[in-house]
Amino acid sequence: MYGELIIGVNMLFNYAILSFANKVGNVQAARGRLLFASFVGALPVTIFPSSAIAVVLSFIGMTLCAFGKAFEPWKKSATMVLIGAVFAGGLLTAFHFRIQTMSSALNVLSYAVVAYVALYFMNKKWLDVRTARHVSELKAASVLHIWGKDIPVAVFVDSGNSCTEPLSGAAVHFVSLKAVEPYLPEDLKAALLTWDGTPTLAEFPDCYQKSLRLIRLMTIQGRSWAVGLKFERWTIGAGNSLQPGYIVLTKNDRRYPDGAEAILHVSAMELLT
Repeated sequence: MYGELIIGVNMLFNYAILSFANKVGNVQAARGRLLFASFVGALPVTIFPSSAIAVVLSFIGMTLCAFGKAFEPWKKSATMVLIGAVFAGGLLTAFHFRIQTMSSALNVLSYAVVAYVALYFMNKKWLDVRTARHVSELKAASVLHIWGKDIPVAVFVDSGNSCTEPLSGAAVHFVSLKAVEPYLPEDLKAALLTWDGTPTLAEFPDCYQKSLRLIRLMTIQGRSWAVGLKFERWTIGAGNSLQPGYIVLTKNDRRYPDGAEAILHVSAMELLT
């Protein structure tokens, strides 16, 4: 009975650490597979508790059962297992000297709860950092060439923006009005601010008519029309240029991510890869 209890305790902690590595590494191994791997890792160290070889074999066998035999995925996941084990082990060592419960069974239960909660929050923080890093990779400095002027604009590529101009199929990008307002011709600015959203461009000055298009927008608020302005050139980062397209000026830029002044069409992602 004692041996079964020790195996169960080891399986519990093995499963917590394997679950952490599974989520952080985005391996998506099934729970049944993780449970079997937890048992494989628990058995050798229970039979040979003082053997370093048993610990090594236990680690290798457990991670191979959980994450497969392909070297690169196994190496990545095994690294996450080591990180999780070191973190949980250090935390439980500190926890052991500060909290004493009534019985050894309650001690084990409290240790398991601490391990799961700690690894859960570590996993959440890890994913937040990874998401922030990927988001930062989609940002860049740029220069928008329009109205005969060069306008510096901080841009963000939005994978959800697939808006295009219906006739040419050219990409449509969204730019904060505040970012370009000092460069915007006054007569064009006045026409944009007084435009009531009807699908006509008759009230815009004749000199801009060739560079304007009506853009049909579909958002969660419904369907609407916007005025698209054709830009001369748009240079991203170290000199890559966007394909010819249009910009839509927006008054409300509160939802622009992380200080960006423009949200680019998803096709611009290739320029930032």
